[in-house]
Amino acid sequence: MNEPEIALANESELHDLARRRCADDASRRVYLASAQHAARGVWVARDAGTPIGIAFAREFAFELFVSELFVEPSFRNAGIGMRLLRAASQDASDLALSGLAAACDPASIAFALHAGLGLHVPVLRIAGEIPRDEQLVRIAAGTHRFATLPIEPGGNADELDALDREIRATAKPREHDRFAASATGTAFVLDGDCVGYVYVWPDGRIGPLGAASAAYLPAFFAFGLAALRRTYRASWCTALVPGSNARVLRAAVTLGLRVEPEAIFASDRAEVDLGRYVGFHASAF
Repeated sequence: MNEPEIALANESELHDLARRRCADDASRRVYLASAQHAARGVWVARDAGTPIGIAFAREFAFELFVSELFVEPSFRNAGIGMRLLRAASQDASDLALSGLAAACDPASIAFALHAGLGLHVPVLRIAGEIPRDEQLVRIAAGTHRFATLPIEPGGNADELDALDREIRATAKPREHDRFAASATGTAFVLDGDCVGYVYVWPDGRIGPLGAASAAYLPAFFAFGLAALRRTYRASWCTALVPGSNARVLRAAVTLGLRVEPEAIFASDRAEVDLGRYVGFHASAF
């Protein structure tokens, strides 16, 4: 049997794999948008011309995030995944390498470790019916009164970059431009300083969300839930929350949302702190 080839994907292959990998149209659109912004292209493994694996990564200021890495089960344990990873991360030795390992898949966790990534933070999926407004007001109540500004493509760039460097350890200005073009983004201002942001999406997703202080997180999360209902008439929400983000997880449980293990954030950085961050999609964490 010939060894599968690793090559850049063509558009037809990418759309075919997106259909196979994503359960709904909204997830497929996010997946394809992430692939479009892959730093070093989208790579596929082909067996006799048929795609049997895929990998792509997005580049931030100091990090290369592996957005997608998949090999068909019948072709695993043959080194194909590692070949795909090397293709997607080529010439990126100066960047931290990170990604999400499936929490309930021992093979995914073993692969991350074999690739030299440490397992740092569990990532939990929260989902459920958006609570009533009076419940959200109770969660959001506090001593701070934030002003809000809409995030537009190209807007608030310096402030958002500074926040991301503090919260996520890397800036990602191109990501904010893309998020603002497809979702509704809000920046929070306190005493003239931008101290956080949240995006909400037409399909009920919340995130990314970031806060300069953990004390602000419940208010920002409750605002996002209310914005989902107000902007998109959504009744259901979902988000990816790092396990170290205790404030949002506690608020989610208080509001009756379901919490389930989803992934583990893996990185070759020595220390990772995601306690003030919320993602929204595995391929765009």
